[in-house]
Amino acid sequence: MSDRQRLQDLERNLEILYEKLGEFEQELIITAHAPTKFELRQRIKREISPSIRRYEAEYWELYPQEAILISDEEATTQLVRVEQAVEAIERIPQAEYPPELMSLLQDIRTKLDEGDKAASAKLKVALPLIPLLASYELEMDTEAMMYKVWKSIKAKVRR
Repeated sequence: MSDRQRLQDLERNLEILYEKLGEFEQELIITAHAPTKFELRQRIKREISPSIRRYEAEYWELYPQEAILISDEEATTQLVRVEQAVEAIERIPQAEYPPELMSLLQDIRTKLDEGDKAASAKLKVALPLIPLLASYELEMDTEAMMYKVWKSIKAKVRR
């Protein structure tokens, strides 16, 4: 199977999973029955969310990097959003996160504070900032430093 075909398959799978997630979330809002709510939350947590994360990770591994074109305006907007997300995480007491996470956040902060590059030179990696809700495509330096840092952050937070 070609990468192109696999990308199409992954898009269809993700579309179905997002639709399923949306229906489950609507049912959580509508239903008053506590056992039903518990069951829906568990299905989202154990079935839907892990599948979405797995398919999204595979999708971005196969997605051709050269196909991601971001304007300077969009790059600037996304960098502002990443900075806001980092600031929000930094406001949470450090005792709630492992020290390695705070170190990695400092590395991200350092890269964000580098003002000598055009915003577009910094973008091109997928960062799932809010799982299941928002992800940003960014590239921080050509050596994909941001991707490595974000991957480490996700591993620490998931523990």
